[in-house]
Amino acid sequence: MLAASAALRLPSFDRRELVAVSLPVVLPPVLTAAFTVCRAQLGDQAGYIAGFGIHWATCAALSLALLGRDRVRHLFHDARPRLGRPAIVGAVLLLWPPAGALATRFIPELGNATPAMLATIAAVALANAVLEELLWRGVYVTLWPTNPWLGWVWPAVGFGAWHLAPQVVHPASMGILVFVVASTVLGLSWGWVAYRTRSLRWVAVSHFVTDASGLRNAMYFLAP
Repeated sequence: MLAASAALRLPSFDRRELVAVSLPVVLPPVLTAAFTVCRAQLGDQAGYIAGFGIHWATCAALSLALLGRDRVRHLFHDARPRLGRPAIVGAVLLLWPPAGALATRFIPELGNATPAMLATIAAVALANAVLEELLWRGVYVTLWPTNPWLGWVWPAVGFGAWHLAPQVVHPASMGILVFVVASTVLGLSWGWVAYRTRSLRWVAVSHFVTDASGLRNAMYFLAP
C-alpha cells in the first residue's frame, strides 16, 4: 500500500517550476484575449502588431524572471554535440522546417517582395524566433533537463496552443486546427534538439529562417 501511494504521489514543484508548468494552459487563452482586445481597440493591423508586442514582452519577461540573465545568456552557447545524438535526427529536425518554408513560401513570394518587406519580415522573425525559443524551449530544458515530458513534450503543446492567439486577427489559410497541430509539430522538432543539446543557438537559427520565409506576412506589420 505504501509503495502504491508513493508511485501515485504527484511530483512537487518549486515556485518557478509551478509557474512554468502552468504556462501551456494559462498563456494561450491570455494571449488570445490580448489579441482580441487589441483588435477591438486598434483595428486589425495595429491590433495585430500590438498583440505581438505583448507576446514578445511576455516571452522576454517570463524567461528572465524564471531563469535570470546568466542562464538566458548561456542558452545560446555553442553546445557539443551541436545537433544532439543521433546527429542525423537533429539535422533532419532542424532542416525540415526552413527547407519547407523556403520551398513553399520564400521562393514563390520573392518575386513580389519589396526591400521594406524583406527588412520587416527579417526583423519580425528575429524577435519572434529568439523570444519564443527562450520561453518555450529554453525555460523548460533548463528547469527539467532530465524529464522529457516536461522538458520537451509539454512546452511543445503550449507552443502550438499559443498560435491560436494571432488567428483571431488573421486566421491561417490552412485552417486553425491544422495550423495549431503544425505549430506543435514544429515545437516538438525544435524541442528535441534543444532538449538534447541544452542550447538554443541552432534551434533559433532554424526558427528564424522558417519565420523569415513567409514574406507576405510582412504586410501585417507594414503601413498600408
